[in-house]
Amino acid sequence: MLFRIFVLFFVFICVAVPVGYAQGHAELVAPKIIVNLPSRTLELFSGDQLIKEYPVAIGLPSTPTPLGNFSIVYKEVNPNWYPPNKKGKMVPSGPANPLGYRWIGIWNNYGIHGTNAPWSIGTVVSNGCIRMYEQDVEELFEKVGYGTPVQITYDRVKIRTNDKDQILLAVYPDFYGYGSVTIQDVRRKLNTYHISALVSDDFLNKVINRPSDSQTVAASWFKIKVNDVLLKERGLIVQDRLYVPILTVADVLKQQVNWDKQAQTIERGGYSVPALNSGNVVLITAENLPSLFGGVQSWVAKENTLFFNKQVVFVNENPVNLEVNKVQGILALPVLELAEALGRKVSWSIETQELLLNDEGSNRKVPVEMIGTVPYIKITAINNYFGAYVYWNEQADTIELTYP
Repeated sequence: MLFRIFVLFFVFICVAVPVGYAQGHAELVAPKIIVNLPSRTLELFSGDQLIKEYPVAIGLPSTPTPLGNFSIVYKEVNPNWYPPNKKGKMVPSGPANPLGYRWIGIWNNYGIHGTNAPWSIGTVVSNGCIRMYEQDVEELFEKVGYGTPVQITYDRVKIRTNDKDQILLAVYPDFYGYGSVTIQDVRRKLNTYHISALVSDDFLNKVINRPSDSQTVAASWFKIKVNDVLLKERGLIVQDRLYVPILTVADVLKQQVNWDKQAQTIERGGYSVPALNSGNVVLITAENLPSLFGGVQSWVAKENTLFFNKQVVFVNENPVNLEVNKVQGILALPVLELAEALGRKVSWSIETQELLLNDEGSNRKVPVEMIGTVPYIKITAINNYFGAYVYWNEQADTIELTYP
């Protein structure tokens, strides 16, 4: 630390300071400062809102910056420097003064100050004080007043976001040898953004075992459009996999799905896919969307958006759960489910693959096309056999059936 020695205790207490120095910045509400030593950063907060983050230099392992809760007790413009162990020597304010042009005292002889060695910012080099770039400390000096809390922490794991909708993870070096980092430590941080369940132990071990100043992208948010409806909830890209909030997607499609929390699966129509509960949001991988609903999806990187389109079937303006497929280039619907939706009685023989209409006093045979084990009927044949009028709205991607 560059010791700031005060000649007389009386002078320290009673030194005259311009009013502007003693008052905090008018726009800050309950300002506070958090200095994290492993990341070599100083964060300025207004209440719980981060206003700005500054890079700093901290104390050498042999003269560490102290940890704890402090507050601003003294402020000085153009401070003099009294070199330690050189009694009576004083370096006045100027280019040769290692304190720079601002001093913010926080406890005993420790403080936050400028520097005449800007190359040292971001390093572990001082005798315990916190160095800042001159323009940064002058900006901070004007924003904080006497009594502003200053917390000095030793948090090797940091999670933050950026303006690219990314969640960044960093595990910083243990400069002072104060403690190792475990996977559980990192997962507790990741839980702030509810992504711990999506990140593998292998990924975390690689980050932990290679501590550095670089930030790793742990996850990225992306937008989702379902049938041209932009979802309020966003998806997450984690380790190159796209996760989507399945319950929100199902709600937009007006499709019923079942979430089995114990089995960690989402089921629809007898088909289930793996699911995860992340922060009370149930997620599945985007690749499983077509498996549940049919439909087509596409990724547009320049818009950071996943598009998912599924043809929705309506009967008398009410949505019904019918999978739409194509047979010989013509849209087709599963005929057994269609008959149920229309309230028509049919009989189906798996052995002969023959479908008969049993209501209205007839046993009329209905032509079907098999897709796997499911019988389908082309939409062009629906009116002839079931008496329902069919309208395919290509622009809206809907099939609308009107039935008396």
